[in-house]
Order: sequence, then structure tokens, then C-alpha cells
Amino acid sequence: GKECPDYEDCYIRKARLKAVDADVVVINHHLFFADMAVKDLGFAELMPTADSYIFDEAHQLPEIASDYFGETISTKALQALINDLRVIYRSDIPDMLQLGKTLNKLETSVADLRLVFGGDGARGDWREALANKPICDAMHRVIANLDFLYKVLKLCLDRSEKIEHPFEKVMTFKNQFERAFDTSQTGFSYWFETTRRFLSIHITPLDVSSKFAQIVKTTEASFVFTSATLSVDNSLEHFSRSLGLKPTSQFIVDSPFNYKQQALLCLPRYLPESRDDLMPHALVKLAKQVIEAAKGRTFLLFTSYRAMHLVYEGLNTALQYPIFMQGQASKRIILEQFIRHGNAVLLGTASFWEGVDVRGNTLSCVVIDKLPFASPDDPLLQARMRDAEMRGLEPFDAIQLPQAVIALKQGVGRLIRDANDKGVLIICDNRLVTRKYGQTFLSSLPDMSRTRDLNKAIRFLENIDKNEK
Repeated sequence: GKECPDYEDCYIRKARLKAVDADVVVINHHLFFADMAVKDLGFAELMPTADSYIFDEAHQLPEIASDYFGETISTKALQALINDLRVIYRSDIPDMLQLGKTLNKLETSVADLRLVFGGDGARGDWREALANKPICDAMHRVIANLDFLYKVLKLCLDRSEKIEHPFEKVMTFKNQFERAFDTSQTGFSYWFETTRRFLSIHITPLDVSSKFAQIVKTTEASFVFTSATLSVDNSLEHFSRSLGLKPTSQFIVDSPFNYKQQALLCLPRYLPESRDDLMPHALVKLAKQVIEAAKGRTFLLFTSYRAMHLVYEGLNTALQYPIFMQGQASKRIILEQFIRHGNAVLLGTASFWEGVDVRGNTLSCVVIDKLPFASPDDPLLQARMRDAEMRGLEPFDAIQLPQAVIALKQGVGRLIRDANDKGVLIICDNRLVTRKYGQTFLSSLPDMSRTRDLNKAIRFLENIDKNEK
């Protein structure tokens, strides 16, 4: 705050002052919810109050709102606090040996808590995890060490003014870890996630509609929500219900693109079932044909890292075109390389399904391995489906299907980005034609010409450049 020696020159402060004077402020969804969360506490604000809020890519809002209305307890954040306190100890009060020992003890107990969950990264139900005695014991040791650290820091308050803020944070962490034992609240999903080094415990609301509706009511502003993927089966009901909206006006605008002329949707025959072990081999064989016909210029979008890596191994030495895979470099660098080459192949998972804009003849074909249903093992999805069932809804129709339709529309949207673009979309999942819900997916997609004959798709690709001339 104002006590900071760089307060007058602080770029964040200057940006906020400009925002107060501006007519239009452009921010991301996260800053909007962070601002609402701070205002809700009643002591500050990050952004000035607005008369109107316009959300682009609004399909992301329910998920982001869940994060902000929930709570996360992270050992990564706790480790950062330990590191900060260790710097203060060494620079300001090195004679306070008890503080150094206490920090070491807490750091060990935090590391032990992570190790109790095993070596691999995972997600799971926190309620089930608490039934495991070693996990409970490890949690109690962290709480006990936080409590002891709090008492030691209390003795240090008059030794360094830098102690006051971390002193309060230690008590906050202790309260959070104790609260993690109370899983009795209904309407919330309690789940955990581990990475190679850290553990995070999440308490996530299953329904944000009432809270978001309250924000809309309290701000007394007008709200506009827009996205290319808000509708499911030509209806906006799923989106409105997820945020508790009662719109005074809503409409679906036709695409400016002539999909019938510009694009072809191919659902190839004779492919294995989506979960069949032979599927990656079949995808490699299909990809070789379409990449050759498209002269590179292909996105292969996957729903899992495993499938992506298997197909990459099959294609890597078999193509004459440059091939890039998500994870080899940052998303931005990979996209720049893909565009620069002009005849490259790119393999990606979730982050490449949306927010990627490749126009012109640099991208002529998008291949999607299967329908993007969320993993049934996802604890948050499981909790939402249980909650839907308790409310008398069909969990698949209310939760899984709409989410998958919106995700597929995002992936499909990578193909045609301009009025002059042409291309082929290939979806390698038989369920589009063998399952009843396949029609919901198809009716939600742009009105492209369709075929089940891969040879027609190959001919379309081979003739794209001729048609342009």
C-alpha cells in the first residue's frame, strides 16, 4: 500500500487510476471475479464500478465462477510462506534459532503430507481421502506445526516489522487446514489434486447460479454474454440456467461463413470404437492419408495426452512435413512455428481446442480423435452429477452432454476462421452416428456438407488449392 517506497511509481496503481478515468476498460474474466470477491469483503475494490459488463467467451464463466466462489488450500502457497519467513529470519533475526528450527519442522511435515498421496499426480475425492488414517495424521502434524510456528512468531513481532503480515497468514493457513476436516456442507464438491511436488484441496460450489444472479442484481448494471459456443442443440437454456440468468433478450446469430461451400464434415466409416486399443493405430493410418492430401496444414486435436503421444510416435518419422506436439515448447511458440512453416502438422490437447486463430491456407484440416466428454473419474464432475441426480435431473443430459457439446464446438471452431477459409473437419468417433445423443452434437455444429466416405474428404483437400486459383 502507501507504505511501499515505490508507491508513487507503481504500475499497478497507475493502471487503476487510468481505469477509473476510462470510458471502456478491457479485463479478463478472472479479474472481474477477483474484484467482486474483494468488494464482497467490503474493504476495497480492484476495478471501478461499471454501467455495463460485456463478456466474450462467456461459456467459460460458470467454471471460473466456481473457482472464485470456492476455496483452495494449497501446500505450494504454504511453502512460499515458509520461504518468505526463512528470508526474514536470516536477514533480520538470525539469533532466533527457534524460528529456524520451527520452519524446518513445518517444511518437513508439508513435504510428508504430499508424499502420503503417492508419487504420481492425481485427482480424487477429499472425503474419501480423509478416511485414510496416514493422510489424517499427516494433516494433523501440519496443523500442530503451524500452531507452534504461530506461537514462535508472536515472540518475534517486536523484533521485525516484516513479521506482522506472515504472522496473520500462518493463522489463516491453520484455520484453512482445520476447515478441510469439515466436509459436512452440502452443495459443495470436496476434492484434491496432487502435482509432482504439491497438494491442493478444493471446496468448490456445485451451483453458482444463485451467487452470480446476486452479483447481477447488486451491481444494477446491464450484462451482455457472447460466445460462439453458448448454445446446445440451438438453445441457450443450459448457459442461462448455469448462471441463474433471466435474460430480457437472447438470440443466436447465424455465422457469417458459408459452411456448406467452405467446409466438409467427415465421420469416417470402419473405425474402431473410441476406447479400442487399436484406435491410435487407426488414427495414425488415417492421419497419414489426410495430411498427405492437405500438404501438411493439419491440426490433430486429442482428448488425452496418452492418445496424442501414441499418434505422435506413429507419425513423427513417417511424414515429409514439419510436425509439432503440445508440450515441446510454449503454446505461443508452437503456433508461431506452425504458421511460419505454412505446411506443418500440430498435435494438441485441451488448450489447443480454443483460443487458437489460424487463418488462410495454413490450416486446411482439423482431425478430432473423439467426443470430448470429461473424464468420469473427475471428482468435481462426479459431485455435480450426484447433485443433479438429487435434484431429479438426468446427470448425463444435464451435466456431461452439454459440457461435451460446448467443448466439441470449440474444437470445430479452429477450422473456419475467415470468409475465404476452406477445409475438412474429421471426427473419428462412431458414437456420433451410433448413439442417440450423437444427433445433439451434430445439430449443434455448423451446417457443413457431410460424408462418411474418407475418400471424399481426401479429394476435397486435394482440390482446395485448385479451387482457390
